[in-house]
Parts: sequence; C-alpha cells; structure tokens
Amino acid sequence: MIIKHSISALASAVLLSGAVAAAAYAAESNNKPVSADSDTAAGTTVTSTTSTAPSDSTIEPTTLKKYNITFLDFDNKPLTVLEVEEGDPIDYSEVDITKLHKHINEYTEQDFCAWDIKPDFADQDYTIHALSKTASITFSKYPEKHRYFSAKGNVSLNGLEASIKMTVQTPQKDKDGKFINEENIVDISSSCIAKPNTLEEAFANGDKATITVYPVGDQKPLCKFDIICHQNLGDINEDGNIDSTDASLVLTTYAEMAASKEFKVSDKMLKLSDVNMDGKLDARDASHILKYYAVSSTISETIDWEYFFDYDKILDSK
Repeated sequence: MIIKHSISALASAVLLSGAVAAAAYAAESNNKPVSADSDTAAGTTVTSTTSTAPSDSTIEPTTLKKYNITFLDFDNKPLTVLEVEEGDPIDYSEVDITKLHKHINEYTEQDFCAWDIKPDFADQDYTIHALSKTASITFSKYPEKHRYFSAKGNVSLNGLEASIKMTVQTPQKDKDGKFINEENIVDISSSCIAKPNTLEEAFANGDKATITVYPVGDQKPLCKFDIICHQNLGDINEDGNIDSTDASLVLTTYAEMAASKEFKVSDKMLKLSDVNMDGKLDARDASHILKYYAVSSTISETIDWEYFFDYDKILDSK
C-alpha cells in the first residue's frame, strides 16, 4: 500500500514537473520566431509552419500626364486645342491656319505669319497665339497722261502713285501687352498693269476709252481712269506725217471760208485742223502745224501736241 502510494506520488510529481516545463517552454516560444522544425515538449510533438502569400505577377502600366496646347487666332479666340502626352512632340501641322486668311476689305488682305512661341515638346500647358501679316494696297495719284494723238503704242501709267503697306506682328509685346507691329511700305507704281494695255485695243471702238489699273498678279482693280484720242490731229491729208503740206491745206481751206460764207467745212476737216482746240479753223492752226513740223524735224522721237499746248487749261477755260 505504501509502495502504491509512493509510486502514485512520484507519478504526480513527474506530471507536475512536466507541466511546469511545458509552461516555461510555451512562454519562451512566444518570444522566439516560429520555426518549420518539429519540437518536442513533455513528450508532445509541436510542428510550426510558415506560409508565403501568393505573388502578383501583373504590373500596372504607368500613365503619362497629358497637356493642353491651346492655339488662339488673331483676335485671341480659340482656334484649336491639342491634347499631347508629356514629352511627345507638338504637331503644328494639325492646326488649320487656312482659317486665318481673310479679306478685310477690297484692298486689304490678312494672313498667318508665325506663332508667338513654338515649343517642340509638351512639358506643360501652353497657349500659343497666331501672328498676322496684313497687306494694304493704296494709290494716291492717277496717271498723268489721259490724252493721246495716235492709236499706236501702249497706255502710259506714268505719274501713277501706288504702294503696298505691309504690317507684320512680332512676338514682342509693348507695355500694354499687345504685340508690336513692324511696318514696311513698298512702291508698286512701276509694276502695275493697264487693261486694255495697247492704245489700238483701247480705241478700237471709238476715240474714248476707260482704262483699269491692276497691281501685278492681282485681279482686284486699283483704279480706273478715262482716256481720249485726238487721232491724226494736224495730219490733214492723213498720210501719217505732219508737215508743210498739211499747213498749206489748212490755209487753203481757211481762205475758201473767208471768200464765201456758204463754204462749209466738214466735221472731220475741222477736227483734224483745229490743233489749238479753240473750236475754229484759221491761220493760227496752219502756223502751229508749221511749228510742229519744224520742231519734230530736229528730234528722232515722236512728240505729242501737248508739247506745245496745255489742253487741260484750254479746255477747262471753255
């Protein structure tokens, strides 16, 4: 009985000491990393495992920032807006600059010149202004010659004063924030053309014609003026020369008029003989014809009767 009790006590002691040891081991295990190895405490096997989270092989793509490139017209109104990714080149060909071309009036035309700034790549939002070039055609004086004495040769534009004023906006701004203009005036008087161009064409249907002047290469008329032809004035016999024979014919006709009041002079004869344009055929016309013949014989080029008379003054005085 005593042995039985002794064995029983010993077993209890052993179990108690095992429980204490297990408790101590458990407390120590809470302060150590968990191991995948198997440990034995008080005859009990404890297995610890480490789990690994599944890896995600999908990587989200990087989204590039986009910038707005705003283009404005001459009046600072939106022309178009391009959305360009950061670092990409700006394609200026996508902007329709033909919309900027316009005719302000008959003699003033406006068109695109340049952009005030022109960045190559999109690295921020940009506002880009269109710069203009404006051409204005003006004339300040009509051609001097509007009276001719032959239908040979070309219409003269001598004395015409015409010019083009070119105004170009620059990227520079003044103190008020407005783009500074550069102006240039070009004289185009010598490059204008007349239609009709030849006197033969102009006077094909009579002794009066209207001439239209155009800047070269342009279809818009710059001005119009009238011309008149006193064809064959002084050439009484119409042989193509003004000489003493013509003066003699005038004197003979004048003498016949003086001898008989019933002698009638034809309209054509009066038109050819009245070189001083006083409305009469007389000895003074014969004298002027002789003077013309004397002067023209000393020079090689053909001269007009305006070399001798200021017809504008004569005709205005009537």
